[in-house]
Amino acid sequence: MDAERSALTTLCQEFDELIGETRLHSTERQELLERIVIEARARRPLLALLGQLLNTDRETTLRTLATGLPGAGPGTARQETFRCPDGACDRTAVPPPAGAVPRCAVLGRLMERG
Repeated sequence: MDAERSALTTLCQEFDELIGETRLHSTERQELLERIVIEARARRPLLALLGQLLNTDRETTLRTLATGLPGAGPGTARQETFRCPDGACDRTAVPPPAGAVPRCAVLGRLMERG
């Protein structure tokens, strides 16, 4: 899998947790997250910026993203899956049965049925 695509997938999957974690830190880190969001929405490379946010080199950033960012956990329902609305990442979401359609954390658009 392409490293940048994987980075975008992880960012989208764990966006809310990352924002919550970043709010506990300095304004500088919050501004960096805002820059990451801008770059993600423009579909520009994220790995270097995520490395800055995580204080890691490229290889460590890739390993960290492969295991997930802090605070993320797996979903539980399996009846229906949703995918990235514009196909830019590999995120899938599985809401609870009859739950709300999930939104793309980066674009704010409803995800598409997978």
